[in-house]
Amino acid sequence: MTATVCMLVRNDCRTDQRVLKEAASLAAAGFRVTVVAMNTYGPSEEEARDGFRIVRVAVGRSRTRLGRGFNLVPRAIVRMARAAAAVQAQVYHAHDSDAVLPAWLAARQVSGAKLLYDAHEVGFTTLRDSVGYFGPLVGGLNWLWSALTDWIIRRKVDAVISVNDVLADLQAAHYGIPRPAVVMNCPPRPKVAAARSTLLAERIGVSPETPIVICQGMLVRDRHGVGLENLIRAAALLTRGVVVVMGRGPQFDELSSLAAQAPFAGRAFVLPAVPPEELLDYTAGAAIGAIPTEIHHPILRYSSPNKLFEYLAVGLPVVTSDLPIVRRICEAYGCGLVCDPTSPAAIAEACNRLLGDPDLYARMRAGALAAAEVYNWEAQEQVLLDVYRRLLGVSSSTMQHASRIAP
Repeated sequence: MTATVCMLVRNDCRTDQRVLKEAASLAAAGFRVTVVAMNTYGPSEEEARDGFRIVRVAVGRSRTRLGRGFNLVPRAIVRMARAAAAVQAQVYHAHDSDAVLPAWLAARQVSGAKLLYDAHEVGFTTLRDSVGYFGPLVGGLNWLWSALTDWIIRRKVDAVISVNDVLADLQAAHYGIPRPAVVMNCPPRPKVAAARSTLLAERIGVSPETPIVICQGMLVRDRHGVGLENLIRAAALLTRGVVVVMGRGPQFDELSSLAAQAPFAGRAFVLPAVPPEELLDYTAGAAIGAIPTEIHHPILRYSSPNKLFEYLAVGLPVVTSDLPIVRRICEAYGCGLVCDPTSPAAIAEACNRLLGDPDLYARMRAGALAAAEVYNWEAQEQVLLDVYRRLLGVSSSTMQHASRIAP
């Protein structure tokens, strides 16, 4: 009998690459997979994708910010838990801490169901940090939510996976659990050897020989601090080449306005996000991948940005702020330089050093491609499947057989 898996995620699961990759991998291994997600702006709907099913529950949205917090969250929990329980799964897989409660509520209704927590971020906080960041009312409520989630993870969860080694160690110590398995959020290996693409140059109207420094992903000040602004400002200090910031988020208009001003106009470009399946084709048109995250909040020190692995996949040397996980990989494979993201001059200096030294650039490009042989989804997928084998007590051969016979 093929085991059934129900994943829960508190977004619409249209572009969440970690959830989509994990669901597709489990489906290919023979599991029947349903992802329960939210549709905040529309009715309930279903979608079939890559061998699995996505069920988006309608949760509606209040007109006020306060109403969104007190109305949306409880409604989403109840409706997601109800939809997940209807799946009657053997494994309930909670993506991130905000999906733990509805996943647990659903798992309680199915005899023998296992509960797995997939920690995308730190997932816990202190009362002091929460109040300091959100203010007394929202911060206090956020801490109570975190305390409830902590209790579920410590007492009710059967397995935990995390996105990097630093977080795995932190979570093991905080929750008092065995060290989580690490499944990093890497892209698949490119089907062909990494080669320079002209797609990005054509999109911004520069010659294919123009070096492009790219930063892609969510454009959110909470994640980058002043880093994205300073990357655009660094464009005026490059000895050659241009800067491209590509993505979506609240900073899009602000960054677009900055890039249109002198002396950045024509040297910095802000582009909207492209479909996930096209992303690496654009990334491969750049010369350097930038990660200009200002570490303005302690939680950011534990991040391993998806963009790092996307850059490595197509052989881009990296210019990065001092994020411990990113720095560790860059130093191990000789594939990047660390700079101060609060200084446009420091960002430009690192880029100019790479672009001005062909031998250094060639070594770092080779290092990036070597790192991509380790940090790719095909390797990470095996860790995920091993967690499921242990959780369900099945062998590798059983799962491979299920994959061959599953509809």
